[in-house]
Amino acid sequence: MSIRPSIRYATLLSLALTGILVTACGSTSTTTVGSGGASQPASGGSGSGSSSGTGVQDGIGHPVNICSLLPADTVASVTGDPSIVAKEQDTVGAKIYMCNYTGGTVSGLVSVLAMDAVAGFQGDVDANKSVSSGVYPYTPISGLGDKAFSSIMGVEALFGNVSITANMQSTSADETLIRDLQPKL
Repeated sequence: MSIRPSIRYATLLSLALTGILVTACGSTSTTTVGSGGASQPASGGSGSGSSSGTGVQDGIGHPVNICSLLPADTVASVTGDPSIVAKEQDTVGAKIYMCNYTGGTVSGLVSVLAMDAVAGFQGDVDANKSVSSGVYPYTPISGLGDKAFSSIMGVEALFGNVSITANMQSTSADETLIRDLQPKL
């Protein structure tokens, strides 16, 4: 019996719930898809109330393309699966940026939540503590971001008001990918 689909569905469910929570809180920024598939803010800036481009709710201030920042060959070298293919799957209005990586033996997601990430992270902590299992227990991780944990969803780390989640079915690969992606944001 493979648990791979369960992990993927758990991650997608968590991201969907986070997106619903973020959307319910309200967002006034609008976004368009630019050339090359990269999302870009519509005219008028980032939609943030701060002159620096980031606000209390928006931890980045600009859209990101994770598949460009973590190309398939990078993920392949970390996971050991040379057949990795990357597909961007963003929810721009909720500032959830995600790349789905599929391969011959490894598949999973890397995502960035850039709006209300502190609340989203805490919600994921609470949810994962309540469904923690013996096989994939909720485990805090020190030395990765401000806070981090591993669970059935993979590894999630909070950096200020930006949350990064990686679920490539290996905690060490997940941590490596998060450490590689974070400075590029």
